[in-house]
Amino acid sequence: MKRAIPVLLLLAIGGAYIAYKRYLSHRAFEWAGTVEVRAVTVGSRTGGRVEQVLVREGERVAANAPLVVLEAGDLGAQRAIAEAQLAQAQAALDKLTKGARPEEILQAQARADQASAALAESRRGSRVEEVAAAEARLAQAQATLDKAQLDAERARKLLDAAAIPAAEVELAETNLKTTAALRDAQRKVVEQLQAGTRIEEKQQAAARVAEADAAAKLVIAGARVEDLRAAAAQVEAAKARVDQLDVMVRELTVRAPAAMRVEALDLRPGDIVAPNAAVATLLEDDQLYVRIYVPETQLGHVHVGDAVPITADGGDRAFPGKVEQINARGEYSPRNLQTADQRADQVFAIRVAIGDGRGELHAGMAAKAEVAR
Repeated sequence: MKRAIPVLLLLAIGGAYIAYKRYLSHRAFEWAGTVEVRAVTVGSRTGGRVEQVLVREGERVAANAPLVVLEAGDLGAQRAIAEAQLAQAQAALDKLTKGARPEEILQAQARADQASAALAESRRGSRVEEVAAAEARLAQAQATLDKAQLDAERARKLLDAAAIPAAEVELAETNLKTTAALRDAQRKVVEQLQAGTRIEEKQQAAARVAEADAAAKLVIAGARVEDLRAAAAQVEAAKARVDQLDVMVRELTVRAPAAMRVEALDLRPGDIVAPNAAVATLLEDDQLYVRIYVPETQLGHVHVGDAVPITADGGDRAFPGKVEQINARGEYSPRNLQTADQRADQVFAIRVAIGDGRGELHAGMAAKAEVAR
C-alpha cells in the first residue's frame, strides 16, 4: 500500500499537468491596452482679440458650431479697398477689351488728315495771292519810307534857316529810321514767300503726318494681346486678394469641424490669440478606440476587420470592437502593460475601434481584449 502512494501521487500530478495544459490551450488570448479618443485642436489662422466665447468646457457641440469669435479689426476696411482695386482692374480690362470708341477713332483720323493737309500745303509753297499781297505791303512801306525821307530833308533845311527847333529834326530822322526798318522787314517777308517752304519744315511736316497716321492705326487696332494678358492678370490678382481677405474674415470665427465635446477652452473676451495658436481642444468621444499590443507569436490570431470584445478595468461589460489597423513594424511593449519578462518580447500595436462606449469609457482607462484560440 505504501508503494502505491507515490505512484498515485505521480499519476495525480501528471493528470493535473495535462488538465492545466489543456486549459491553457483552450483559454482565450488576452491582450492589454489603453482606451484612447481622437482629439482635435482648433484655432484661427488670423488671430486677434477675443470678442465672444460661445461654449464651455464639457459641452457637446454640433458640426460647424461656432466656438470663439475674434474681433474683425481693420479687415473690413482692407476688404473694401481690395474690392475697389478689383473694380478698377476690371474696368481697365473691359476698356482694353472693348477698344477705342467711335468718337476716339474719328478724332485720331481727323488729326491724321490735318497733318496730311499741312504737309501738302508746305510742299505747294506760298500762293500767288499771298505773294501779291506781300509785295503790295512792301510797296506801301517803300512809299512811307520815301515820304519820311523827304520830311527829314525838309526839317534839316528849316533847321539851317533857324525856322524850327532841333527837336523836330530829331523826330523826323527817328521816323525815317523806323519806316526804313519796316520796309526791310516787309521785303524779307516777300523774299520768304517767293522762296517757298524750307526743306527742314517739309521734313517736320512729313514726320507729323507719319506720327498721326501711326496714332490713328493704334487707336483702330485696339490693345495688344500682351496688354490684355497683363490686365487680366491684375484682375485675377485683385480677386485673389479679395478671396484671401474673405478667408481671413471667416477665420475670425473658430468652429467645430464635427460633432464633438469641448475638452479644454480657457479663453475670455479680451484675450489675445496669436495666429495659428490653439484655441480649444475637442474630443470625438463617439469614436473611441483601444490600442493593444500583441506578441509576435500570437499575431496570426488577429486580422483587420475581426470582431474583438473590449473590457475595461473595473467593469464586466464587454464592448464590441473591430480591428482597424495592425502596425507593419514591431516594437517593444509599453512598461506599464507587460511584465518584466514580456518587455523583451517584440509586439505589434493594434488599433481596435469601439462602437458603443460613450459615457462609460474614457480616454486613459486600462482595457483588455480577449480573442478565442
